[in-house]
Amino acid sequence: MAKDSFKRYIWILDTIQRYGRITLKELKAKWERSSVNDEGKPLADRTFANYKANIEQIFDIEIKCDRTTNEYFIDNEDDLNGNSIRDWMLNSLSLRNLLNESAGLHERILLEDVPSSHRFLTSIIGSMRDNKKLCISYKGHSMTEYKDMVIHPYSIRLFKRRWYLIAYSEYSKGIRLYMLDRTMYVNVLDEVFEMPEDFDAEGYFEDFYGVRRSEDDKQRVLLKVNAKHRDLVRTVALHCSQAEIETNDEYSVFEYLLRPNFDFKQEIISYLDSVEVLEPLSLRKEIGRMVLNVYMKYRKDVKR
Repeated sequence: MAKDSFKRYIWILDTIQRYGRITLKELKAKWERSSVNDEGKPLADRTFANYKANIEQIFDIEIKCDRTTNEYFIDNEDDLNGNSIRDWMLNSLSLRNLLNESAGLHERILLEDVPSSHRFLTSIIGSMRDNKKLCISYKGHSMTEYKDMVIHPYSIRLFKRRWYLIAYSEYSKGIRLYMLDRTMYVNVLDEVFEMPEDFDAEGYFEDFYGVRRSEDDKQRVLLKVNAKHRDLVRTVALHCSQAEIETNDEYSVFEYLLRPNFDFKQEIISYLDSVEVLEPLSLRKEIGRMVLNVYMKYRKDVKR
């Protein structure tokens, strides 16, 4: 039932956003033909009011009514792109609703599957909203079996088709990172936790690319990217600090101020010979060793 309500919230938001302004009568008419109205019931005034209140609480999106025209609109629509997770959820679920209403196109629109997104997100987001503790059964890559643990859910993040939960562990007495696709089940407990006032989800990852934190010092990193692939880096920045400081016909040099963690190094490797680390020397040597190790595995099959 919670999952169905979630889909209906998305449908209402998506419909109002697409039309800009819409009367409740018009919204009700579209509801009658909507795929989320699987029970075929009309949208009652009280039901709409409850949905509207829940949307504001969950998504921090306020739906207001212009009493001069009786039209509903999203009051803070300019802020919708300010939260990456919220934006991803709205876009993804809105697209799913659209596909359900355009069944003839589903074989022509291909989407990446995100493991665990449908199983646990609703419960986790609800527990974050209510500051409720979670009991999860979790098995990390270095663990031999699943272990039940009580955690305080602080934040969630999507990175490379995998959802991560940032939470305080009562067992290890610290903030830990949990992969939802390595989780067997999630139970919301009645016990409430106190959210730290100084925790900043965005700031928690500010000095890193991806999700894996590093204790290395923050450094100035220079990457030389060839002309063929620099537009890929320009359009999707590797980090918020990215700056293009040198450009010519053959290559561009991009500057970063970050802690070069595992995810960042793996991203550099993924560009193969399109990217070269110029600074710092320690990172250049480390990437060189990684490339050499890869070469050693394939050297017998390499023809010069």
